[in-house]
Amino acid sequence: MKRFPNPLFFLKKKGPIDFWSIPHFLSGAVSALFAAVFSISFGVAFLSTFVLAILWELFEKKERIRENIRNRIADIILPLIAFPATSLFVQKVATEQERRIALLATVSVLFLYVNLAAWRARSEHDRDFTG
Repeated sequence: MKRFPNPLFFLKKKGPIDFWSIPHFLSGAVSALFAAVFSISFGVAFLSTFVLAILWELFEKKERIRENIRNRIADIILPLIAFPATSLFVQKVATEQERRIALLATVSVLFLYVNLAAWRARSEHDRDFTG
C-alpha cells in the first residue's frame, strides 16, 4: 500500500524542531489559556510554564528519550514562545470569558490528542516518527 507523504515534512527527526515540538508548543498555549481563564498573572503563569518545560525535559531524560541538546533547548523555548503569543491573542480577540473557556477546552483536547498520538507512535516504534 502506498504511503502518503508527510504533511509535516519540515519537522526534522534529528533537528531542533521535530514531531514532538507540536505538543511542546501547544503546552505553552494551554498554559496561557489556563492563566487567562483563571486570572493568573502573566508573570506567575509564564514562570510556571518555564519550570514545567524544564521538568518535562528532565522527565524525558529520565525516561531515556534520546534527543540532542538543540532539541532539548527548543522544547523548552517553544512553550515560552507560544505563551505570550497566545496571551496576546486572548487579550485582543477572546475578551469574553466564554470564548476563553472554549479556547482552553479546544486547545487542551488538541494537546492531549497530539500527545497520545506521539506516545503511541513512540511505543509502536514508528520509524517515520522516531527516526
